[in-house]
Amino acid sequence: MMDYEMFRDVFREKLMSHMPDELAGYSLWADRTGKVNETMDALHLVPPDCLPDKLYPTVYLNHVYEEYKKSGDLQGTLELAAFYLAGACREAERKNGRIILQDAPESIVMSLINTEQNREMLGYMPHREFEDLSVIYRYVIDTGNPVESVPVTVEMAEGIGMGEKELFDAAVENTRRLFPPTVELLNDIIVEMFMDGGFSEEAAREMGSAIQTPMYCISNKMSINGAVSMLYGDVIHGVSEQLGSDLYILPLSVHEVMAVQTEGAAAKELAELVEKNNMSKIRLGDRLSNQVYRYDKEQRILSLATDTPNKRLDGRGTGQDRTDGKKQSR
Repeated sequence: MMDYEMFRDVFREKLMSHMPDELAGYSLWADRTGKVNETMDALHLVPPDCLPDKLYPTVYLNHVYEEYKKSGDLQGTLELAAFYLAGACREAERKNGRIILQDAPESIVMSLINTEQNREMLGYMPHREFEDLSVIYRYVIDTGNPVESVPVTVEMAEGIGMGEKELFDAAVENTRRLFPPTVELLNDIIVEMFMDGGFSEEAAREMGSAIQTPMYCISNKMSINGAVSMLYGDVIHGVSEQLGSDLYILPLSVHEVMAVQTEGAAAKELAELVEKNNMSKIRLGDRLSNQVYRYDKEQRILSLATDTPNKRLDGRGTGQDRTDGKKQSR
């Protein structure tokens, strides 16, 4: 079986020969592409008249290699990738037809990612930093299920004619409108889970009541990129008012965070739990942070409560200091 480097070279050389005749004029463009929390070897299928502001189908060789290792069948892997790209090409044409830059101010939303883990990707995306996190922007194509969106790059932002501040102002309003924030008592969530699993309501509520410390899950109605809801002052303050306490905010993933009262809890121990959860249960692309945050109820300020050694999310620690303040990048 080929190692990754050999597979990458052979795959790139042979893939186009497996593409359908209708895509004969297309070519492959290879680069290192940033996805949330990881950078991958990518192959983009582009037409002869490739334009910079369009979407083109992509396969990630790191993922394809994992499939190849399972089967050991290079021919089958090539055929499957070609079949996928042909279908993705038609889908990209559909999406390109729906990206109307004039309508962008109504379609820009925001999400949170980890700054240290995504420095390379952030180099070509408008963003603003908040503690160890960064707000990035996405252009929403469709809010259906699944949600379809594309990241806003510096190049796209220039095409739209919006600077970072304009993107942020639009995204704050649009994100709340398109993906309204939600706050759910964790006990209620557990009750629903047990009821969905076939337990009676009485039995499910008994299990939910076993949780002594109130815990709230903060996300949005779509449960997608909902961690950004913790930046809404009224949402997080409402939880602190409900509990009558300052809050510790635990980043469960890019999709949701958990809020607990500070009394009787130690931030360092909570951060250890967060890191353990990240490394054992959350896939790399969904991890947000190994830190814990604190919301000061009186001052209405959200800030880092911990400074754990492992700033990165892939298990490789760094010696760099934490991000300080709320910087902006255009």
